Amino acid sequence: MASATARLSLDEVRQTVKRLQGEGERLIDRVRSDARNLANRARPELPKQVERLRTETERFARELRERAEPLSRELLARREQLVEMLQRQARLVADRATKFLGAAEAERVHELGREVTGLTLRVAELERKIAALTKKVKQQQEEAA
Repeated sequence: MASATARLSLDEVRQTVKRLQGEGERLIDRVRSDARNLANRARPELPKQVERLRTETERFARELRERAEPLSRELLARREQLVEMLQRQARLVADRATKFLGAAEAERVHELGREVTGLTLRVAELERKIAALTKKVKQQQEEAA
């Protein structure tokens, strides 16, 4: 092989390089031309595909809205039912608590009333004892005088 390269002259190498350069430029021109042709053919199809995608997207969004609206209304109705139920239960609990507290207060008032009655009776008894003692002390003072 060394002998094959030794046989090529500098002029022959230059001619081969020029020939390869020319073939390369022609190949690049052909690739550019093919790319332009493909792009030109794809351009009319591309807007059609974009329009089809937009149409499909709008249809899909419309279907989603149509399906979501009844679900949304149902969820709102259920929410209202739950709120009403919770309000009723809260009122019942509040009524029970009020009745319980009211009953407890009434019982406490009744108990305090009994205590007051008991204390009134004791005060009356003490007043009688004081009156009796006062009378006894006066008699003793009169006898001593």
